[in-house]
Amino acid sequence: MKIKKVASRLLRWETMLVVLLVALWFIFDAKDAATQAARAAAGRKVTDVFNFTKMLNGMGPYLLYSFMALGMALLLGMGDIDISVGAIAALSASVMGKCYGPLSSVMAPGLALVISVFLCILTGAVCGFFNGFLVTHFRELFPMIITLGTQLFYRGFCYLLLGGDTLQYKDDKAWETLKRLYNGSINIGELSIPTMLIWFLLLAALFFVFLHLTVGGRRLFAIGTNRVAARYSGIRVDSFELSMFVLCGITAALSSMFYVGSVSASVRADAMTGYEMYAIAVAVLGGFSTGGGKGNVIGVILSVVIFGVMKKGLGTVFGLPDSTVNLAVGLVLIISAVLPNILEDISNYRRVMRQHAEAKLS
Repeated sequence: MKIKKVASRLLRWETMLVVLLVALWFIFDAKDAATQAARAAAGRKVTDVFNFTKMLNGMGPYLLYSFMALGMALLLGMGDIDISVGAIAALSASVMGKCYGPLSSVMAPGLALVISVFLCILTGAVCGFFNGFLVTHFRELFPMIITLGTQLFYRGFCYLLLGGDTLQYKDDKAWETLKRLYNGSINIGELSIPTMLIWFLLLAALFFVFLHLTVGGRRLFAIGTNRVAARYSGIRVDSFELSMFVLCGITAALSSMFYVGSVSASVRADAMTGYEMYAIAVAVLGGFSTGGGKGNVIGVILSVVIFGVMKKGLGTVFGLPDSTVNLAVGLVLIISAVLPNILEDISNYRRVMRQHAEAKLS
């Protein structure tokens, strides 16, 4: 029994993600070491491009969609999906920029910034509420179809709001303070830890507590496992589902704040296009399934790191173009989506064979 317990723990999805991360790290580190040795032998300058310090210092760009991934994990855990989060993030950033300029000219910049950030988050919440309202009131339509429509609607609203131009945020002390708050870095020796990573880990800790240590998390997975049974057990499925869509919209708005502060102090209507795909990919690789009923926040954290290591390793160490890097990431995602089903089929086959053997002995 102890051997079976240990084996079951080792075969957990999060353990497999750790093994994958370690394997990728050793591959990229070995390739980098071989490249530097060849450069040294040729008398060329040796520059270590892949190590823990450089990886941590450059983790910021790979965290931009991590907040969306946490919100997406909630929906996938219930068997839902929202492919409009990228458009929600762009609209939230547009609202924040459009409000901050006029407000800062009539009141203190600090107060104007607080109001603008609040309106940014409120925009994400309203968009999430609209998505959730449509999903819970039109059950005959798939959430993917509904959010595809709202994605186009939110993008169109961005174009109307910005007029097809690039919105430049007003550059002042208040805005610089906010940028340092959530897009700066904390230096510890040679390490430069992005504050975005700290914010992500804090939010991930809150999501972990909610999903795995509270009644709300048990309700979420119950809905994902069997929606009808959850309803008959007393769970208010529609209102709970609606609140999760609102929370997903808020995480998209949070992503937009980090995007504006780290990429550039501007936003376009087509900003963050495709981020929803990365958010879904991170959540699925982390162990959440579109079928609902399973997943772990620790897996999402590990998958964010894996995506960062893969992109850094393939792009910097192997020098592959972005198209090839995306191809490799897509391949890993396909394998991660198919592997659990294969393992489940193998487990079911072994159980059936064991039952047949027991029936013959009896």
